[in-house]
Amino acid sequence: MQHKPAISALTVVLGLSLLFPAVAQEPPTITPKDVLSHLARTVDWYQHLMAIDEGSATVDNFLPRDNAREFAKRALQSSFDFARAQAAVLSTAADADNNSNTAATSSLQQSLNKASTRITHLEERLQNLDSRIAHASGSQRDALVDERTAIAADLALAKQIETAIKTMTSFSTPKSRGKQGLLEKISMLQAANPINEAPANKGQTQTARAPADVSTFHPETAGIVVLASEALSLNSARKRIDLARDETNQLLESVDTLRAPLRTSIRAIVAQSDTISNSEDTAVQPSEWLNTSKQISDISGRFKQLSAVLIPLGETALSLQSVRAALDEWRKELDGEFASTARYLAIRVGVLLGGVLFILLASAIWQRAIFRYVVEPRRRRQLLLIKRVVVGFLLAALLVLGFLSSLGSVATLLGFVTAGLALALQNVILSAVAYFFLIGRYGLRVGDRVTVQGVTGQVIEVGLIRLFLMELVGSGTELHPTGRLAVFANSVIFQPSAIMKQAPGMDYTWHAVTLTVEDSTDYQQTRTRLTQAVASVYEDYRLAIDQQHKTFEETTHVPASAPNPVSQAQFSEKGLEITIRYPVSLNEQPGHIDERMVDRVIAEADKEPKLKFIAGGSPKISQVI
Repeated sequence: MQHKPAISALTVVLGLSLLFPAVAQEPPTITPKDVLSHLARTVDWYQHLMAIDEGSATVDNFLPRDNAREFAKRALQSSFDFARAQAAVLSTAADADNNSNTAATSSLQQSLNKASTRITHLEERLQNLDSRIAHASGSQRDALVDERTAIAADLALAKQIETAIKTMTSFSTPKSRGKQGLLEKISMLQAANPINEAPANKGQTQTARAPADVSTFHPETAGIVVLASEALSLNSARKRIDLARDETNQLLESVDTLRAPLRTSIRAIVAQSDTISNSEDTAVQPSEWLNTSKQISDISGRFKQLSAVLIPLGETALSLQSVRAALDEWRKELDGEFASTARYLAIRVGVLLGGVLFILLASAIWQRAIFRYVVEPRRRRQLLLIKRVVVGFLLAALLVLGFLSSLGSVATLLGFVTAGLALALQNVILSAVAYFFLIGRYGLRVGDRVTVQGVTGQVIEVGLIRLFLMELVGSGTELHPTGRLAVFANSVIFQPSAIMKQAPGMDYTWHAVTLTVEDSTDYQQTRTRLTQAVASVYEDYRLAIDQQHKTFEETTHVPASAPNPVSQAQFSEKGLEITIRYPVSLNEQPGHIDERMVDRVIAEADKEPKLKFIAGGSPKISQVI
């Protein structure tokens, strides 16, 4: 009676140990991790391939580009079909495992119920023995205590068996979240990378519309900037196509790796089918027909599942091969465009360098001709300035036409440049424009004496932007240099009353001698005598003044009266005031001429009849303005 419960418990443990290993199943060849890894690689490859299209398609290569895109979409779609088919296969295997686990779990649950019932029965027996031991005595009490000890040991073993069964039950519980997680992840990847379903005539519509969507590049009319940019873009596109082709080859290898075990399984199923077919010729017992039919049904279902997985993989491989062929064709088209662009770029750069060298050579010849055939410094400086302007303009025009692609681009660039220069260089531009007024027909010449904004000086140089004067100071026409250089912007001539200069050809000015004599009975004779005295001095340099006057008339074509001494007389309260104006050459010494005039007037006044100056009426020299 003491060993019977122990034997029964041992039987239960051995039964459980035989039951639990039957739950294990052989894992599938293609795991969910393999499926998701293949999908992730395919999606990355598809995105990289689609990115090549941006900015690299022209009319010449849009067809291979669209072919590559279309086959890439097919490859991605067939990859998703493969993933879903493989998920279905994994789901079937998981269902089989779940059925096996369910049977094992049911058997474990029955054992657990039996163990719980036995524990309850043993606890009741212990309670009954405790009450009997309390009322027993002697040898009967000792027997009851021994029986209670055996039952307590049996109860402890039953509780251990119950704990083990509970642990086994938790291990063998079927889990279906793996199947659901795989399908969810496949759906998430497909939702994040949608594939546009096209109508049946999509190819015709896209082919008809593609030339309007892509650009037409003409390297023969493009400039250096556009050609260089296009060459860099084409080279970048070629590198991306090479990377996409490498990724396509790697993806093909991955597809072949996935197809290998499936092909092996298909061959095994075909061989097993052939074996069954060959066995039909032999005699089959009627009791074996049921097993044979079940075996054929299992083979058919397995073949159907494997075909559903293998066919999308085959379509993926064919699409990938088509993508690789389209990429090769696209690469050839880009190679041709790159070679054409590089050739025209080299021609443009060569023509530009040749043009620059030709202009610089012509500039050097022009400069040597100026120094050889032009002797006058002022004219030489003007011609050199003209040379610099012309050469600079030609170089700028050549560079603009070389780097830009069309007159429209030139006009746009010149518009922006002109607006910026007009805003930033207003005074400089105004001074450059004023330069052409200063060197015009009646402009300034080196050596001219001018007055600019109250500063009198002698012109040293008339630059493109600035005017340089040697400052002169003094009284009247007696001026001498101070040693300082006055610099003005050429734009000063556009200001009111900004500059005063001698008329062209006239290098003389007017002075006047003024004196007052006592009233005379014959004032006309007095006026004539003094005027003749001034004229006698003027005769000494009259030829120089007449020559300057003639030069003025020839230059301006404006007739004017010859400069001669002119007198004016008027009576005042003190006497007869006589003013005689006469021209003075600036090339001579004006102060020396004025002294001679005063001496000659005083000498004439001392002749008979003598002329008497009033107090403060002696001859005085002044400059006529």
